[in-house]
Amino acid sequence: MSGRYPALLKKRALNALKWSERAFAEGDYDTAVREAEYAVQLYIKSLVVRVLGEEVRSHNIRELLGVLASSLIEEGFREEAEELLEYVRRHRRELAMLADAHTRAVYGLVEYGRREAEILLEVAKAVINVLEGLEVKVFGEEVKE
Repeated sequence: MSGRYPALLKKRALNALKWSERAFAEGDYDTAVREAEYAVQLYIKSLVVRVLGEEVRSHNIRELLGVLASSLIEEGFREEAEELLEYVRRHRRELAMLADAHTRAVYGLVEYGRREAEILLEVAKAVINVLEGLEVKVFGEEVKE
């Protein structure tokens, strides 16, 4: 698979994160959390495609992180995979909240408030930061936006 596809997914991920921040600033908290979740989902998928050379059809962040970790192990990046899995273990609750954000923001009976959205946006930024660091370790390049 072409290197252009992972780059496109990453670009979309970072754009979704920007939209999330913009929506948050405008007080549209449901959109903010939905886009934050989407940003993380797309960034993970961009790395899975880079590592495996193929797409993953899942939309669940925790499942995608597991696929990424398994892919890293398969390609000989055991230490990096273990670091990722340790991050997932330490932040299980926050990741679960972020994974549910898309569905709740679109179909939920209650709107997200400012504080919840702020927390989930920070979780998304933290996950993307971890993924950027992983990308540098695995591919030996600086992160470009």
